[in-house]
Amino acid sequence: MIKPILLTLALLTFKTSLASDLPHTHPTSTPLTFALIGDQPYGAFFVSSTDKVIQAVNSRPEVQWVLHVGDIKGGGERCDNDLLKARIAQLNQSQKPLYYTPGDNEWTDCHRDSNGNYNSQERLAFLRKIAFAKPQSLGQHPAPVLQQNKQFPENAMWRIGNTLFVTLNVPGSNNDLEAPASRKESPEAIEASYLSRERANEQWLQKAAGEFNKESPPTETVIAMQANPLDGSGGGWLGKLLNAPNGYASIMKAIAGYVDTTQRPVLLAHGDTHRFVFDQPDLSRFDPSFKHPELFHRVEGWGHPFYNEWVRITVRSGQESPFNAESVSIQTGP
Repeated sequence: MIKPILLTLALLTFKTSLASDLPHTHPTSTPLTFALIGDQPYGAFFVSSTDKVIQAVNSRPEVQWVLHVGDIKGGGERCDNDLLKARIAQLNQSQKPLYYTPGDNEWTDCHRDSNGNYNSQERLAFLRKIAFAKPQSLGQHPAPVLQQNKQFPENAMWRIGNTLFVTLNVPGSNNDLEAPASRKESPEAIEASYLSRERANEQWLQKAAGEFNKESPPTETVIAMQANPLDGSGGGWLGKLLNAPNGYASIMKAIAGYVDTTQRPVLLAHGDTHRFVFDQPDLSRFDPSFKHPELFHRVEGWGHPFYNEWVRITVRSGQESPFNAESVSIQTGP
C-alpha cells in the first residue's frame, strides 16, 4: 500500500537559502509566447510529421521557446538506445530553446515486451545521460536551467522575466505505479522508486516557492509534467476497478499547497491524453482545504495522432489572469 507523502508547504514563513543560481533571462519582447507540444512521434512513420511541427514552430517569430511535455516515442516502440538517441536528436533540431520533461513511453513503460522488456529505472538513467547531461535546454540554441541535482537532473527551473518555470518528472501510467506481469521489479522496489521521485518532486516545488520570498519575486508560475493527473490515468473509475492507488494524489496536493502558499497564478502544462484543453479545474478533490481555485489553470497540448496542431501559450506577467492558450494549425495559422 502506497503511503501518502506528507510534505508541509509552510512557505509563507519558509526562508530560502537559494543564491542567485536560478537562471533569469529578460525576454526580448512581451508578452511571453511559447509553443507547447508533446506525445509524439508515435512510431517511425510519424517522425516526419513531428519534424513538420518543429519546423512550423521554428517559423513563428512570436514563439520564443518550445516546451515538450514528454512521450517522444510510441507505447509499442522499443526503448533501444539508438531510438531514444534519435528522438532526442530530433528535439535538438529546434532553432529555439526546447525544454523537455520525460514521459512514460520513454522509461516507465519500457518493461513491456513490445518495448524490449527493459528495467524502467535503467531506461530513465540512460535518458538522463542523453537528454539532461548539462544544465540547459535542448535545441540549437540551448538556454540555461537550474537542475535539481545529479540524481534528478530532469527536474529543472528557470525564470524568464517575471515568470517562473518548473519541470517535474511525473509520467503517465499512474506515475509509474502500474505493475503488470511484464515488470520484473518487485512491488517494494516499484514503491521505493516512486516515493523517492515524489519526495524529490515535492522538494523541488518547495524550492520554487522559496523564490517568492526574495526581492523582486516572480508574479506567476508555469509547472510542466507529462502526466494528465486530472482526467487521465490514476484513480478514477479505472483505478477503483483495479483497486490501485492514485499515483497523482500526493503531487497534486503539493501543487494545491503551492498555489495557496504563493497566492499567485499557476499554469499546469501537461500531455498524456493528447487533446487540447485549457481550463481551471478545482483541486479540492486532492486537498479539501484548497483556498484559491481562481489562481489555478491547466493546459494540455495536442498529441498523436493530431500532428497538424500545436498550442501557443501567452503569458502576460503580473496580470490577475496572465495565461492564454490557443490551438494553431501548422498549415493555416493563425
